[in-house]
Amino acid sequence: APIPSGDTTTKSAPVEYQPVISAAYMGVVPCADCDGIETRVTLFADEKFEFVNNYLGKNPKDTAGLNSIKTGKFMMHNDTLHLEGVLVRFIQNDSALIQLDQQGKKIQGKLAEKYFLKKLK
Repeated sequence: APIPSGDTTTKSAPVEYQPVISAAYMGVVPCADCDGIETRVTLFADEKFEFVNNYLGKNPKDTAGLNSIKTGKFMMHNDTLHLEGVLVRFIQNDSALIQLDQQGKKIQGKLAEKYFLKKLK
């Protein structure tokens, strides 16, 4: 019997791109005029991020432009996490992201621990 010739490799359907999450963090940071700002940071293996802010306890019409989802590239500089296009910076440790003040320093005082975004399992 003749042996079939030709391409015998099977072609798989294109796989939809699914970014690989390397870490995700969430917490509620203090807010001067609301119940808190629910903040979620997701870091992907390809150095991209998603940053979500949700202002709690405010009338939805008052949060127009405040609640946001931002995406872009992130980079680490020493232990400081920089998110492209996001003013907030963080220090990353094994279990949390610690939000820094506008000068890039750790927040001090009695509210300091409120600026931790805990790592999600």
